[in-house]
Amino acid sequence: MCDTEGYTKSLDKLVSMSEKEYYVQLVDINRHQIIVARAILWLLVVVIGFDIASFEWFFNKVPQSTDKLVFLAPVYFFTGLSLILAVIAFYFAVMSIPAIGGYKTLHKNGWAEYSNYAYDQFDQDVENIEALTLNKILSRLDTACTHGSKTNSDRAIKLRTSSYLIISAVVTATAGFLIFLFKLYL
Repeated sequence: MCDTEGYTKSLDKLVSMSEKEYYVQLVDINRHQIIVARAILWLLVVVIGFDIASFEWFFNKVPQSTDKLVFLAPVYFFTGLSLILAVIAFYFAVMSIPAIGGYKTLHKNGWAEYSNYAYDQFDQDVENIEALTLNKILSRLDTACTHGSKTNSDRAIKLRTSSYLIISAVVTATAGFLIFLFKLYL
């Protein structure tokens, strides 16, 4: 004999647990990634601004002559490399914004699809409509959670790449600035 009531209760519990997982994927992780992306973008604005200001400062600080070109070449190289790395990092940070990539909804054509499904089962005199409907909802929750997890994982890779590029940009900008200071004042 089938334990239909136990099966339905189990599906109900699974749907409840899956809803929590969906909420974590859609809201909690998403919120954290937005905060991280925003911080990265602000930091990149500072790094890009520093690089551009450094170019201008280097150009004005050193008298323009051909013998100074050898002196400025490594400085411009490192500062230019820093600027390029920062712009690439900016691209990755912008591409990690949650609106790009998106999440799957729990329905394809609207919430009525579940009630229509239940009605169709009722109209056909199918037994255990509740379990069938819960199974359908659970299936959609699973698909949405899997897609959300992949979306969050892809976004995390972009944010991590952007972070590594920021570190590289700051290191190369610092190298260019230190070379300039040592050659100018020593």
